[in-house]
Amino acid sequence: MADQWQSPEQIDQHFSAMGDSVNLINATVADDTDAMPIHGGPQGVKDMMDRNVEHLELQLSKQWAIDDARDKTSYTDAITAGKAYVAA
Repeated sequence: MADQWQSPEQIDQHFSAMGDSVNLINATVADDTDAMPIHGGPQGVKDMMDRNVEHLELQLSKQWAIDDARDKTSYTDAITAGKAYVAA
């Protein structure tokens, strides 16, 4: 399986993309004013949140992420915040 081994550079790229999702989720939770027109209103923003939460959950379930010693709190906190936003 292609996911079994990732180079350090690939892992860094994955975590960078995950950081982008964290930033987007956190910024939207803090103030969704800019996100509303970009994503087509409340449902579009919720759909965007779902996609980013799913991205984080999927990546964190990969073996390379599990094995990596980085603190994953920002990712799990963003997942929690994104799910709460969608549920509200």
